[in-house]
Amino acid sequence: MLDNILTIPALAVGAFFAVSYFISPDTIVIQNISVPPSMEDQGYTGEVATTMLSDSVARISDEAGTNRGAYVAEETAQAKSVEALSDWFGLAQPIRATQVALGFLPYSFSGEFVEEGEDLILRVRGQSSEYWHFLLEKRGPKENIDALFNAAAIDLLKELDPYLIAVYHFRHEIPSREFKNTKDAIDHALVHAPRKNLPWVYALWAHVLFFEGDLEGSIMKNRQALALDPTFPRPMMRWGESLAKMGLHDEAISRFKKTLEIDPHYPEALGYWAKSLIAQGKIKEAGLKFKEAYDMAPDFPRIVHAYGMYHAEYGNKVKAADILRRAVELDDGHNDKFVRDLRKVQRMIDPRLNDVKSDKEDAAPAGTSTSDG
Repeated sequence: MLDNILTIPALAVGAFFAVSYFISPDTIVIQNISVPPSMEDQGYTGEVATTMLSDSVARISDEAGTNRGAYVAEETAQAKSVEALSDWFGLAQPIRATQVALGFLPYSFSGEFVEEGEDLILRVRGQSSEYWHFLLEKRGPKENIDALFNAAAIDLLKELDPYLIAVYHFRHEIPSREFKNTKDAIDHALVHAPRKNLPWVYALWAHVLFFEGDLEGSIMKNRQALALDPTFPRPMMRWGESLAKMGLHDEAISRFKKTLEIDPHYPEALGYWAKSLIAQGKIKEAGLKFKEAYDMAPDFPRIVHAYGMYHAEYGNKVKAADILRRAVELDDGHNDKFVRDLRKVQRMIDPRLNDVKSDKEDAAPAGTSTSDG
């Protein structure tokens, strides 16, 4: 093995270290998915299949959107340009093989499609030393290849990052408030997630209970998360959120203050503090807290939206519309609630807009995004 590494041409060695510098060790690399001739006839070449599985992994990771951080499913533009250079000199394969051999790409996989009657079977295998044991198999009808890629990507990420998949299901199940898949994923994560991720698992469990109306249970799970990691600000803040929901705003504010003692740069705690002040009739004080949160995180869509809504209710509606529009821009227009709230304020400013409706507004309201617990 070592002899093979040492005989790589000098240019390849340079490219190897450049690629491994730019690619995070946590990058998931789908090296190759082989396909039968019948799939190639439909345009699903091995390269297309490899890209589709990689894209499914990236999409699921993106939809989970956990602010704890997640595995990166795509290489950086810099890494791709380095690989393009190595491809030009015919060096990509030895570079990638050496990276895998030395463990620079610990999350490296390949796979194959196999026909069996009217079904397709997708098998994905681990190629790196840590994941040689890994093999997943998904079966489905030939006419629903996308579903096979999605199911395989979920199982792959479930192996690598059980918490991420729990968040993915949580976000999809928020609109229905039916958290079966989320709870199954949490149960799996409690056993299989790395210990460092367990506080996040308990915090997510607490958030599920909050949505289900079990506020006492939510507080208990947040306290378990804090017992595992007393330096973790989110469960302290969520504990306060439950107390506020109970109407115990003085106690809630004490939790928000403790959150900021743990992490002084935690704008969400300031936002919840402001909401409790509003509930107590302290409108001006609340405005100062919203402003403090906004100044702390002017590019955080939820904070910007909350500040805009405060101005819509208690301040200048023109200013509110400007702030809410910034929230929409920061979120790339994905959050339907942000868009609806902006439209509402714009129509308060100019009632003539009531005669104009967008396609999005004519559609049924979609679930709004929320934090991952």
